[in-house]
Amino acid sequence: MAVVSVPLQAEPDTPAKTGASKLEYANPRPGAAGHRAHIEWQGAYPKLGAKNLKVVGTMRPPDGFIGNMTYDAATDRLYLVSLGRPTNPNNSSIYELDASTGKVLNQAALPLIGDFGDPVYIDGYVYQPVYHESTMYKISIKKGEFGKIEKEIALPTHADLNLTDESHPYPFIEFGGAGVTKDKKIIFHADDVGEFVTLEPDTGKILSRVRTIKALGGLDSVAHNKRELVIANSDPRGGYCALSFPPALSRTPEQKDISWALLDARSGEVLASLRTQNSRAYAASLALKRHEPGGKGAKDYGKFTFFAFGEEGILTLEWNPAHNAY
Repeated sequence: MAVVSVPLQAEPDTPAKTGASKLEYANPRPGAAGHRAHIEWQGAYPKLGAKNLKVVGTMRPPDGFIGNMTYDAATDRLYLVSLGRPTNPNNSSIYELDASTGKVLNQAALPLIGDFGDPVYIDGYVYQPVYHESTMYKISIKKGEFGKIEKEIALPTHADLNLTDESHPYPFIEFGGAGVTKDKKIIFHADDVGEFVTLEPDTGKILSRVRTIKALGGLDSVAHNKRELVIANSDPRGGYCALSFPPALSRTPEQKDISWALLDARSGEVLASLRTQNSRAYAASLALKRHEPGGKGAKDYGKFTFFAFGEEGILTLEWNPAHNAY
């Protein structure tokens, strides 16, 4: 696979010139010139009675479902991809749901194996990365061919990232959360590396890389005021991500603390964050339903409505992020 490695050598807040594309406002890796440590981002607990993050709806996923989801706003459809064996005792499948009712409209078996992160929807296809295979599957959801795998796309590996200052025990990059940029590219969070990696969907070619925080769960992307933003969740302890509904193991009080973050996709910096106690949602797959822009101020991010998994099934949440006062 022809992959262009993009070195992270930009000075702070200065666009980096590369042969593949422009890596804007990159933060160099630790130890490199110009590196900025990311400020604590887990967020403060909301004040008593605060309503800037709330659950506004619930629906049940298919019986026994364990996996992740993506959303198509044009048709109001949720697409769920269940994990494969042995993570999931059942075989992998793809589902099409009416996002208003949770009714299953289509279902098809998939040959996917093991654990993997978020799928993304683009123009009639669901792209599902399977990180331990370094492969992304392009799955048709069109009438008459629902669930058909149209293409297998090679994903970059650690060798393609040219990380000369660190080593990893496996060749594959652990991609978790994923979203779609305004120009229909795929942005992944490389959890074990701590980067946002943007790829060309049908080739797997790296278009840009940005240093960011680790330990994100699910994410999605949205354009706002000429910026590309990423909304994401996380377990503050960095080690718990529920995969099942209902959960295979009861969560402890500590595991019910979930953090939410709004990040700048070009710098990797956290713009707003919030920590919730006794969260009804997991630090797992997230799919943006709607973004309502706020005012023209740079720190007014508007309202985000999104889907997430929780103990009650698929939750619909609303969040009005407040800018962090760093």
